[in-house]
Amino acid sequence: MIRMIVCSFYNTLIDKEDAIPVSTMLEIERIRNKGIIFSVCTNHTYQEVLSYNKDFPFLDYIVSLNGSYIYDVKKERCLSKNKISIANVKKLLKLFAPYKTYYYTQDNIYENPEEIDTEVYKVEVELEQENIPNLVKKMNLNTSIITLNNKKYLEITSNRSTMFEGVDQISLKNNINLSEILVLCSNESDISLLSNIPHSYITENSIINLNSDKKFKKVKSLESVLKRIK
Repeated sequence: MIRMIVCSFYNTLIDKEDAIPVSTMLEIERIRNKGIIFSVCTNHTYQEVLSYNKDFPFLDYIVSLNGSYIYDVKKERCLSKNKISIANVKKLLKLFAPYKTYYYTQDNIYENPEEIDTEVYKVEVELEQENIPNLVKKMNLNTSIITLNNKKYLEITSNRSTMFEGVDQISLKNNINLSEILVLCSNESDISLLSNIPHSYITENSIINLNSDKKFKKVKSLESVLKRIK
């Protein structure tokens, strides 16, 4: 029995026109009326997702910034957060000063700042080559490399932050077993979900690097998955 559905925001929930198809919204409404929790995961801020919830509320939780910031939509408050320490932020500012770098707070993005005086949950670096500097490896931080528009980006979060950890927080709060969760992903930032949730799928338009030993099950769309739930 499925009690929670988690899907990627980009390339899964919204289409090429940055909109949610009406037919998909109706399917989301149908499964939520059955008591199933609907959550979205994104490597961006929760505010980007929340703006789609204004006219037609359909969200229960948002797992944002690679699992660093979990937002409870119904209660309009943060459920869980894991920031990068101030000391590590200062080291990263210095280390990546020559690169195009983005520093994510809970609801803003700062590009190549000289300093930051607020909590940082994720750092994203545009790489010239697929390489993680040794200093970052020694800082006990989570790192991953994603590909977007033929460019490589290094994503950095606290060592307690992954999409899976974020979803796990929601499941524990709602007494939901991992076997009762269905995940549909399409982005490389979501691989921790695919690796840890039994009922996991990727979309046909997924941008996940499939040059992997693990074979991910493919589905046409979020809507096609929702229609299977009776």
